[in-house]
Amino acid sequence: MNRPPDILFLPGFDGNATLREPFVAALNAHHPARAIGYPNATLGSLRGYCRYAAAQASESSRHILVAESFSGLVAARWAAMDPHVEAIVLCGSFARNPVRWLASVGAALPEIVRLGAKLLRAIPPATRDPRHLAWSREFNDTILALDDDVIAERLRIIAEEDVTHELQGLRIPIVLLQFDGDQVVGRSARRELERVCRNAEVVRFPGPHYALEVRPRECAEAIGRRIRTLFTPPPTREGVKAADA
Repeated sequence: MNRPPDILFLPGFDGNATLREPFVAALNAHHPARAIGYPNATLGSLRGYCRYAAAQASESSRHILVAESFSGLVAARWAAMDPHVEAIVLCGSFARNPVRWLASVGAALPEIVRLGAKLLRAIPPATRDPRHLAWSREFNDTILALDDDVIAERLRIIAEEDVTHELQGLRIPIVLLQFDGDQVVGRSARRELERVCRNAEVVRFPGPHYALEVRPRECAEAIGRRIRTLFTPPPTREGVKAADA
C-alpha cells in the first residue's frame, strides 16, 4: 500500500465543519484531510446523513473516516455499507444514546436546546483559555442558527439509533479516541463502545467532550500517529539490510 487513504472528517451534533478548521489543519500536517459538514436542513434519517456525506466524497478514492460525537453513528453505518472506507476513528463517540431520556425530550422540545444555548451564550465558561472561549461562543451561535426541525431530527437519531451491529461487523481498523473528561459521553457509554468495537485501538486523552476544538493539535497528533502505524507498510528485507549497512 503506497499511501494511506484520504481522511474525511465528520463534525459533531452542530454539523459545522468551519468550527473544526484548526483540527483539520492539524490533521493535514500528517496526511491530506478535509471536513464534510451537514446542512441546516433535515436529511430524513441516519442513512440520509450517510448518503449526504458520501456524496461529498470521491466515489473512487479510499477513505479514513474521522468522526466526532454524533457523527460516530454516521461513520459506523457508512463504513458498513461502503468498501471504500478502510478505517474509522471515533472521537468522543458512542454506539447508542449516551444521554438517555434527554435526547428524546430535546427531540420533542427543540426550543429547550435553543434556550440552553442562549443561556450558555450569555454566561461564558469559567476559563481564560481564548480557544475555549471562542469555541463556546461559536458553538452556541451555530446551535441558535439551526432550524428547530434539524435539532429535533438529530436528537431523534441519537435517541433511536443503535450502530452496535454495524460496529461489531466491521473488519477494518477502528481507533477510539476517548476523552477522560467527557461529561456528555459518560464512562459507561465509553466502556460500551470499547466492548462493541472488539480489537479496536483505544487512545485515552485528557480532555473534555469538545477536545478536538480546544486541543486540536494534540488530538490530531494522537490520531496521526495511529494512522501512520496502520497504513505504513513494514520495511522490506532489502530496506532493512540497507538500513543496517
